[in-house]
Amino acid sequence: MRRVLMLVGILSFLLTGCWDNKEVQDINYITALGVDYKDGNYIIYVQMLDFATIAKQESGKQTEKAPIWVGRGTGTTLAGALVDLYTSSQQRVSWGHVTALVLTEAVLKPDQMSQVFDLTNRSQEIRYTKWVYGTQDSMEDLFTVSPFFQLSPLHSLLHEPKESYDQFSFIRPIQFVNFIRLYRERAATVVLPSIHISSQNWSENLKQHPILEVSGAFMIKNQKLMGWLSRSDLLGTRWLASPHTHASIIVQEEGEAIGSISLEKPQSSIEIIREPDDVAYRIKLNVTGTVQNMYKKVGVSEMKRLTEATLKREMHTTFHKAALLKADPYELCLQLYRTDPKLWKKLVEQKKEIHDASLRELEVDVNLRFWGQRKNLNR
Repeated sequence: MRRVLMLVGILSFLLTGCWDNKEVQDINYITALGVDYKDGNYIIYVQMLDFATIAKQESGKQTEKAPIWVGRGTGTTLAGALVDLYTSSQQRVSWGHVTALVLTEAVLKPDQMSQVFDLTNRSQEIRYTKWVYGTQDSMEDLFTVSPFFQLSPLHSLLHEPKESYDQFSFIRPIQFVNFIRLYRERAATVVLPSIHISSQNWSENLKQHPILEVSGAFMIKNQKLMGWLSRSDLLGTRWLASPHTHASIIVQEEGEAIGSISLEKPQSSIEIIREPDDVAYRIKLNVTGTVQNMYKKVGVSEMKRLTEATLKREMHTTFHKAALLKADPYELCLQLYRTDPKLWKKLVEQKKEIHDASLRELEVDVNLRFWGQRKNLNR
């Protein structure tokens, strides 16, 4: 028996232990990264959450907000700003949970963006799947906004934009891997969503509650910032952005609301129209629509015509607003570049690759479905 006890004791020393394992509360988890550039200095912001508190939230309803910590570091380079942040860190920092990258307008320039790419691409922890935004707001304010019902900040628009976009589409969110791909594509225009703090729509116990929203987007073409457009100016982009787009529009005629139509499953194609001294484009769009509300009694064929006219007006507005900035959110130039790069290069040299008359034709076909009151409508 004594020999058995000695053997067990010796084997226990040979077993691999977990002495170097860290508990959740012993690590600082970064969930969002922000970069600003001001007066020749880079300013890096990080959002840090207590994952132990978040785990408790999953098991039951919290009565208090989850604590949000925001760190700030400054340096003449982005690496220097990161070192400045590390000097005051109290525990080990983990970057493996970063799901959002926010860039100010001052950073959206080639020299500053090269440092952003260098920092994020060289890190083995930061993922390529994080969501990317631009902003014109204070970074510290953005990172401290909390969602509804005392939920974790991980359930906010900053970290989970896709759920909101799938339900009601405005400007399509973009992941870092796709941002890099389009940013480095010579003929592409990046539509970078800009995130904003709004206090107009929601209140908690009669007190205004700030919440995050996408207010517009920055247009980046050939690695240059072309400008910014509001959300209302960019509504046309959603119909070409994804076949999963789902949104409602108010159909109008001469300023009078006729009805509300829910549109989904858009299918689009772009055709190149070659001319002697220029190139134009034809866009064809097919979309399925369902009547939600009727404010005025009209027939099915008339409602279909008005819906198509409203869609055309929305898409033309977006194209013309972007063309003023020499931006191309519909990726018309990209189609030409991939099929005829020599012609595209010629137009670029002549500064005619995109202009107000480039969109020659827009064909829209709405497969309109009526529910409920269809039998009472006149055809």
